[in-house]
Order: sequence, then structure tokens, then C-alpha cells
Amino acid sequence: MLTGAYALHALSDDEREEFERHLAECGSCARETAELTATAARLGMAVSRTPRPALREEVLRRVAAVRQQTPGPPP
Repeated sequence: MLTGAYALHALSDDEREEFERHLAECGSCARETAELTATAARLGMAVSRTPRPALREEVLRRVAAVRQQTPGPPP
């Protein structure tokens, strides 16, 4: 259904109103929506850290040193 989109506030006004009417009558969707909303809130509170300045150059240097394999089974 639309539980995920509703939890992320990604529905149009019309869709939201229709889904809220559905939620009032469907316990299963109401529980799933509550769980997804709580999860989205926890993810939104996650702490991010700024990577050290040299990390980008280090990653690009390592990527350039790895040979790309052609698709298919290993030789």
C-alpha cells in the first residue's frame, strides 16, 4: 500500500487524505505506518561525520590502482 510514502510525507494532499481514511479502518496498515514513521524519525536523527580532507584523494588513488575485470566468469 502507501505506508512508506505516507511515513516519508511523499503523498499528494489527495493521496494523503484518502490513505488516512484507510488507516482509520485498517489496523495492519496503521501499525506498519507507525513503525515506518518511527524508523524514519530515528534515521533522521542519525549523526553524520565529515570525512577527513584527504579521504577523497585516497579513495580516488586506490580506485585508479585497481584493474577493472571484464564481465563473465573468472578465467
